[in-house]
Amino acid sequence: MSYEPLETSLLELIIQTAPDAIITADSDGTILSFSPAAERIFGFTELDVKGRNLTCLMPEPYRSQHDGYMEHYAQTGEKRIIGIGREVHAQRANGEVFVAELAVGEFVKGSSHLFTGFIRDVTDRVDAEAKARDLNRSLARVSRIQMLGELSSVMAHEINQPLTAINNFAQAATRTLSADTPDLASLRDQVRAISDQSLRAGEIIRRMRRLVDRGTADIKPEDINDIIEEAVRVGRMTSEYFGPEVELLLDRSLPPVLADRIQIQQVIINLMHNAYEAVLEGQATPLKITSAMAPRGRISLQANTSNREVVVTVADSGPGIPDDQIDTIFDPLISSKSGGLGVGLAVCRSIVDAHGGRIWAESSEDGAVFRFVLPIAEDA
Repeated sequence: MSYEPLETSLLELIIQTAPDAIITADSDGTILSFSPAAERIFGFTELDVKGRNLTCLMPEPYRSQHDGYMEHYAQTGEKRIIGIGREVHAQRANGEVFVAELAVGEFVKGSSHLFTGFIRDVTDRVDAEAKARDLNRSLARVSRIQMLGELSSVMAHEINQPLTAINNFAQAATRTLSADTPDLASLRDQVRAISDQSLRAGEIIRRMRRLVDRGTADIKPEDINDIIEEAVRVGRMTSEYFGPEVELLLDRSLPPVLADRIQIQQVIINLMHNAYEAVLEGQATPLKITSAMAPRGRISLQANTSNREVVVTVADSGPGIPDDQIDTIFDPLISSKSGGLGVGLAVCRSIVDAHGGRIWAESSEDGAVFRFVLPIAEDA
């Protein structure tokens, strides 16, 4: 019993009912067959294209390049589409160009080469992707507008610190000039401090824009103790609280850390200001700042890091942090202070995260404790 007629009929049935276009051509690119799906997709009938070159289904510049591809394959055997598949541009009978997925198979019998092209019209998918991209761009614009609103709050919060310092130094300079015998050396220092703080304000704007635009920071090896001491000097002059003393417990043997100096100072200054506002009036030593190596296992939630980190602690003697706020205290736009913007601690977390560190809060019987860790430079 012969199965050849059945096999031929089955093959013909597959070609006639396939949802994708099936086109066969010889080694010269002459079309030998054109399936019903090909007729529907391209708008040609089989009689229209049978015996014509495949280039009649292509727009320029692919039409002019096609014969060259065929000659290149005949001479070198290098396959660019055969057995690989790719997205191509095709052209319908009415001249409309559309995107199609093309897969090409080759049948070799003796010296003859026959090619079968399987073509799927992906116009709907491409249009949907284009609409999705347009929607994403629209959402990105909305997100940028929202970001501008949040950034304005952040900038107001951060720039207020050097501006307050400028005002305080200016008032001090005015008092110096009002003296019967002005102390010119002190006046010189006060004017220099005003200049430094104005430059600092510009630097904060530049660094914040860089953080928003590219998500990067000017991170390099720095002495964490120098950063802390400078931040304390600036922080005390940018606060209305001049009475409290700051106790520094700094380990002078610490290795350099990887840090953006200005940004880490902003973290310390923000934590200092929160501590100043939390302490009870009349306490002599409300604030302690320490630097030390992080003990092994202390940062248990930080995966894939060494235990060789530097930890900075800012502890105050205020009322502490309510238990229901420990988990949300770093969330943006959440503040326990009347009139607070709720961005200070959120900025701190963003900066520390960008450094590859971690910041967290604790509450003890003595007050609130904020800690953050930075990787040491030699490990990184």
